[in-house]
Amino acid sequence: MLELMGHPLVILAVAWLTIYLILRFALKWEPRGLKLYPLGILLKSERALWIFDRITSAIPSLIKVSSDLGVALGFGMMGFAIYILAKNLGTYLFAPAQVGPQNIVLPLVIGVTIRFEHLPYMLLALGIILITHEGMHGLIARLEGVRLKSTGFFLFYVFPGGFVEPDEEEFKRAPSKTKARVAAGGSFANLFVGLAALFLILSMFSPVEAGIIVTGAEAGSLLRVNDVVFAVNDVAVNRTTLYQNISASRVLVIKTSRGDLTYRLEEPMNMPLAQVLRMLGVTHIAYYFPMKAGLGDPLLEHSLYRLLSWIQLLGINVAIFNMLPIYFLDGSLLVNALLEKLIRSEKTLKAFNFALTAFSIALIALNIGFTFKTFGFLQL
Repeated sequence: MLELMGHPLVILAVAWLTIYLILRFALKWEPRGLKLYPLGILLKSERALWIFDRITSAIPSLIKVSSDLGVALGFGMMGFAIYILAKNLGTYLFAPAQVGPQNIVLPLVIGVTIRFEHLPYMLLALGIILITHEGMHGLIARLEGVRLKSTGFFLFYVFPGGFVEPDEEEFKRAPSKTKARVAAGGSFANLFVGLAALFLILSMFSPVEAGIIVTGAEAGSLLRVNDVVFAVNDVAVNRTTLYQNISASRVLVIKTSRGDLTYRLEEPMNMPLAQVLRMLGVTHIAYYFPMKAGLGDPLLEHSLYRLLSWIQLLGINVAIFNMLPIYFLDGSLLVNALLEKLIRSEKTLKAFNFALTAFSIALIALNIGFTFKTFGFLQL
């Protein structure tokens, strides 16, 4: 219990609550456009809306083409998501012998399925994803003549993001094409950002790892967190050699980013390199992919690689997931824009949306359930 109370995220939550209570009740501080919450802050502005009009005036054709392309890709991503989830579930049910890491479906929950070491990279990537997502919604809405009421940024606990607030009545009265373009715009932006990050990874970094980076280590171990390990007794460390045996009689020489480190053995050994690293106190690792035009600092290069990897992972997956026809996601708005002309009865339309939402959530829940049943508790 005491260990939990001393965790950085618990301390941050207490700090958030303390600052909120002081500013909100003791000082009664409520500046215009700024809203305080127990675990967050929201900055809303109407004056900043000129940014959207300036951009749409500068590149209207590009935004128009992007919005039309986004609708086509939106339906494509929706079909792809349902197909992949259904196929994955079929593998769990009817071909369990073929189940492997490629079938894992996990919710991204910090501290549960995501180790805390990923938090800075994940949060920065999430901020970029959310801001570009909402920004694209706003640009398309303005190009289509839908008024925006406000825009702004928020920080909820440790999660950053941005938002645009369209005029709901104008959006409801807008043509179906407008609704479809606005709905699909966010996922189109996410897909573009994710693919751009993937392109940067492929063009800037070597496709072959040059070692491993220690991301978790026991207290007092020879190797520390953020050490880059290049070789052990002249055996290069990579995903191939990691599971090969190495032999040593008296001493291990570990080539790292801090220089050569020496570890004296009590008796001769012959064991897999991964077990050697465990013996040296390493608990978690990540592969180190050097930059083709190096920055001169392996840790800095690895940090950039991890950030781009999270942008790519979140960008592509959020784009696809957001297009599922689930009531609170943009995919549902896209389906509604298509069906509202075909289904005149509002009651029938709501029932159809409810069925699609229930079906999609069931697919996700079953995939997650079978993942935990097959692989047990997992952390990335």
